[in-house]
Amino acid sequence: MKILLFFLPRGLISFLIGFILCRIIRLSLFKDLINKSNSDRELMISVLTGYIIMLMVFMFTPNYIISGSGIDLTSENFDFVGNFKDRINTGYWGISLIPFATIKSYIKYSGIFHALLNILGNVVLFIPIGFIFPLILIRYRDLKRIAVLSISISLFIEFIQFFVGRSCDIDDLILNFVGGIIGYTIFCFTSDRLKFILGR
Repeated sequence: MKILLFFLPRGLISFLIGFILCRIIRLSLFKDLINKSNSDRELMISVLTGYIIMLMVFMFTPNYIISGSGIDLTSENFDFVGNFKDRINTGYWGISLIPFATIKSYIKYSGIFHALLNILGNVVLFIPIGFIFPLILIRYRDLKRIAVLSISISLFIEFIQFFVGRSCDIDDLILNFVGGIIGYTIFCFTSDRLKFILGR
């Protein structure tokens, strides 16, 4: 629970900062683009920007900063650091390349809250990728493009996490991909109701 309380206010603040900065920058520097767009689409672009900044905070905050705030990462079962019970050593330097090993470990050893937080959290965090990108960009209204985009963003995140002391896990890649596809599925089922934004 402490890990959730650590990230939620930071995520909200980072989202608001990204949202507001995007509005200011587009209004002051990209008036021509705004004139070719519409207010609903502009709102979604700002939401996407805020979401990306929030995602960076969630994914790139080093473990030493989290633990420095008084959170016991071992007891929180976060990111498989410290002395996580019976940690599966599937890689080197915190790299896990065996599919579903981390998910099984969470289910086996974590409480239901931590298991859901870590497993479903990786899915939910990527739903906006599959939903918002096709909403504002025509070229992403294609399942293959969303699949490639979701995997590419997830790979980039895992790459950066390697250098900030976080674990790199193929299960995160799988769960992020699932989230992106769910987001795109939601877009497909709601696109008829979103015609006021679609078109560009």
